[in-house]
Amino acid sequence: MGALVLTLVGSVILGGASWALIGSRLKLAKDSLQNDILNFVVYFLVVLVVLFPIIVFVLG
Repeated sequence: MGALVLTLVGSVILGGASWALIGSRLKLAKDSLQNDILNFVVYFLVVLVVLFPIIVFVLG
């Protein structure tokens, strides 16, 4: 349970940092606000997929 919480919190932080540094590079929607949200979700999911195995297998 702790690994899941750590993964989610880390993904939100690193996904937000990625979005802040990289910006909205992907054009996923015409509306700029919706495009920003979708870009954050994509960055969050990418970090989640990478971070979960690291936390479970390395730190677990």
